Amino acid sequence: MADPLRQFKRKSAQQLGYLHDYYYQTFHDVQDLTIAEDTRSDKRRIPDFDTWDPIAIGAHWSGRDRYYWLHFTVKVPTLQDDPFVIHMNLGRTGDGNNSKYEGLMFVNGQVRQAVDSNHEDAYFNADFSGQTLDIYIKMWTGLEGGGPQKIQHYTLKSLCFGVLNQTVVETYDYLSNIVGVIGQLDVDEPLRYAYLNLMTSCFDQFNWAQLDDESITPVCVNVLNQIKAFIADHPGQKKAYQITAVGHTHIDVAWLWRLKHTREKIARSFSTVLELMNEYQDYVFFQSTPQDYAFLAEDYPELFDQIQQRIKEGRWEANGGTWLEPDTNIPSGESLTRQFLYGGQYFKEHFNAKQNVLWLPDVFGYSAATPQIMHQFGVDNFMTTKISWNDTNRMPHDTFKWQGIDGTQVLTHFITTVETGTDFGDRTEWRYTYNGELIPQTVFGSYHVYADKGLNDDILVSYGYGDGGGGPNREQIKNRQILNQLPGVPTVVPGRVDDYFDRLNQKVAKHPEQLATWRGELYLEYHRGTYTSQARVKQANRQAEYALRDLEMRYTMAHVTQGVPYPSEAIKALWVILLRNQFHDILPGSAIHEVYDDAKVEFGQLFDGVAELNAKLDTLTLTPKAGNTLISNDLPWTRSELVAVDGELQPVKVPALSSISLTQTPESTTETTAQVGEHTIETPFYCVTYAEDGHVTSLYDLRLERELFTEAGGNVLTVYEDRPLDFNNWNIDADYPQKATVLQADALDLTANTANYVDLTTTYHYGQSSLKQVMRLYAKDPRIDFITDIDWHQHEELLRTAFNTQVLADNARFDIQYGNVLRPTNDNTSWDQAKFETVAHKWADLSEPDYGIALLNNAKYGYRVKGQQLSMTLLTSGIDPDTQADQGEHHFTYSLLPHAGNFAEGQVEQAAEALNQPLTIAQDVAGDVFKPLISFDQKAIALDAVKMAEAGDDAIVRLHEYLGRNATIKLKLNFDARAVYAGLLNETADTNENLLHDGHIEIELHPYQIVTLMIKL
Repeated sequence: MADPLRQFKRKSAQQLGYLHDYYYQTFHDVQDLTIAEDTRSDKRRIPDFDTWDPIAIGAHWSGRDRYYWLHFTVKVPTLQDDPFVIHMNLGRTGDGNNSKYEGLMFVNGQVRQAVDSNHEDAYFNADFSGQTLDIYIKMWTGLEGGGPQKIQHYTLKSLCFGVLNQTVVETYDYLSNIVGVIGQLDVDEPLRYAYLNLMTSCFDQFNWAQLDDESITPVCVNVLNQIKAFIADHPGQKKAYQITAVGHTHIDVAWLWRLKHTREKIARSFSTVLELMNEYQDYVFFQSTPQDYAFLAEDYPELFDQIQQRIKEGRWEANGGTWLEPDTNIPSGESLTRQFLYGGQYFKEHFNAKQNVLWLPDVFGYSAATPQIMHQFGVDNFMTTKISWNDTNRMPHDTFKWQGIDGTQVLTHFITTVETGTDFGDRTEWRYTYNGELIPQTVFGSYHVYADKGLNDDILVSYGYGDGGGGPNREQIKNRQILNQLPGVPTVVPGRVDDYFDRLNQKVAKHPEQLATWRGELYLEYHRGTYTSQARVKQANRQAEYALRDLEMRYTMAHVTQGVPYPSEAIKALWVILLRNQFHDILPGSAIHEVYDDAKVEFGQLFDGVAELNAKLDTLTLTPKAGNTLISNDLPWTRSELVAVDGELQPVKVPALSSISLTQTPESTTETTAQVGEHTIETPFYCVTYAEDGHVTSLYDLRLERELFTEAGGNVLTVYEDRPLDFNNWNIDADYPQKATVLQADALDLTANTANYVDLTTTYHYGQSSLKQVMRLYAKDPRIDFITDIDWHQHEELLRTAFNTQVLADNARFDIQYGNVLRPTNDNTSWDQAKFETVAHKWADLSEPDYGIALLNNAKYGYRVKGQQLSMTLLTSGIDPDTQADQGEHHFTYSLLPHAGNFAEGQVEQAAEALNQPLTIAQDVAGDVFKPLISFDQKAIALDAVKMAEAGDDAIVRLHEYLGRNATIKLKLNFDARAVYAGLLNETADTNENLLHDGHIEIELHPYQIVTLMIKL
């Protein structure tokens, strides 16, 4: 038996199609159409070409990342009620609006709007009556959307103009929405059948064989009157919940396109928003990402000025918290702080816009350090949709308190907008979107899937076409107005995000007992490969974070002690480069190849900028001195390490935040670090046994007389097939261990045995790839380094190292921003099982109460610690969207650190910092590269930043407690200051209490607390 509803939908689609045919039936094709390809480096403005070629409708155009301009003129007739419309079907935008054609229309020399598959019409009201419009359309061929590069082919299918019959359009809009509503109403709802009767009556009035362009209008008038009478006959029959609808366009700063393409997408989308705001006075739009606005201000300042005005009116909301929507797994705590700091500054300076929500709909998991950072910037609300993409578990709540590692809580709300076309009655299809459509399915489905109906009856829906889709369109805005009128539908109102969260806070405050708390990270059970993919950009990010930290510290010390000017703007510009490349599709490794070519250039500019500023500072603070070598330590503890002087590694001891001079090269010695036997190396710390295949079969701690490895050994290098079902460069599937190849060494050589260290060098070949690794053991340091050089030419294969330890612990500890987290080493629950790959920064530690082993790194982030095995992913090599991901040379070091006691007693943090920030060397100069501004007991404290304030002349010292304990910290200033105040990350004072007493400061810190000391000079 046929499904009556399905039959009704099919018949309705047919009837609506007939009605839609009348939209452009009286339109005229554009005449004298010309085209020219634009090969200029700057394509922002209309070209002044000497030659334009004629082109006809129906002609083909093509290319990859090529630009063409169409030019024509049209005369607008005298207009009354109906608008003059130019209809443009010039090419198709790709699925998901992530590829293919996009266009930008200029009218009489001014930017007008996007032209794409979602915005094919340009409307002109009576103000344009009698005018001749000079039209230019910049058409971009677009790219293929990832994978192998392809030429894109298009046809100029339609380019016509005329006066649009608004009565026909309005009738179509009402009918299509009612058809959608019928599909959402329950079979037991009488209103469903009343609507069915209404539709039957309406469609029966269209006798298509007898209708023409003139007679269609009175029929539509009758149908509209019947619909409005139906609405009037059903007063107050609205669903008892509300949809708050806000326009939005999620524009990835780079992904399947480059940064330069994003600038164009911004202009297309933002100009369209502004144009629609002129037409619809109740249209409200939200957009995060100051980087987008900064691009626009450079490219189209006239649009930027219009946005400023709309923001003043309150219809355009600039909110979101951060400079852009960054990854929050990989950036350091200080990087995330600068995301908020510079993002909030920009919105305040240009728009006077207060930030109250962290808007990260599309980020691949959320660090447990985030709530504290948010709160210190006055951002106490968080929104995402991405956790709905979990592949194993569903989050139990959509509105809840999220508690970070320090105990800070922020209100968190998942936008539950359902994807168009999904069956929201099927829980397996519940993936929320930030690119929603305003259609009946959305307004019904978004409430249906919402998990906290007893707490909140107001659902936030973000609608609009993202990326290359041009933002919301006219149909979506009209749909909101119509749906809000229709009985049986929830109230659908436009609204701002900040107002929404203000109301949500008030609602949950009334029922605090119903508001759940989620403690710790918001781990995304998906996209686990993003901890490792595109290893070079991750390594550059790590190095840049340390380079900027060092640069700021040097200049602050020089400013405070010697009066050297602090280059605030130059340093900030370098930070902005870093922040831009921490975008959630650049840094995680999920973008096309050209994006990483651009990132290489940008990081090169960053490192050149750091070097230039350091060189300027050297000329001001150092003096030439032949034969003198300066060794500098920018970490807050004394370091005894090896440095390379004249090609030789020699031991030095450098006090905290200081420099020392070396004037003599130590005498050569024949002493050695290790006693070497057949496949054994014995140092003052360990006895190491290794096999011919390169594996370390035994690691015996001589200090505590303890074997550290099981029979499975350590540093087992294994290649796994890595072919996830979906999202090739994003994902690692849980079954990847099933296809494994353990690498076998080609050769092992003892290549050094000096008084300070011993090296065992191992070489491997696998497929088309080669690997050389030096295992270095030290005479006076328990750290064991694995200095690794790889030339990688595999595809869809994953390389990792594993250490099979004899340490038994229920949890392992992982370094994250501003602290660390514990994760279970078992698979007792589905939540534990899903964490088969997790993120850490500099280290992961597996410890029993009296002994542990840490795995450190200077460039990696993907860890697996299950049972007694410590494991880390070294490389992945996906093929989509970048077909050449991670090909070529890689150079990095990871280290094993066995230790007595737990991670704190074993000084794991100090060892990892030393690995990541080696002592620096300057030769043939004298002076103070570093001079300690502060001294403190550093046992529980990490130093995050020493810088000058963004405003004023305060010196800023940022610290955090990293052991997870309450601590009393005593610091000493080594320079004169008027006062010291405890401040927040936003560089405002938290209290009015002067902490400075006789040059000393004492602070009480709770676990993982971040404190910013504001020092008044």
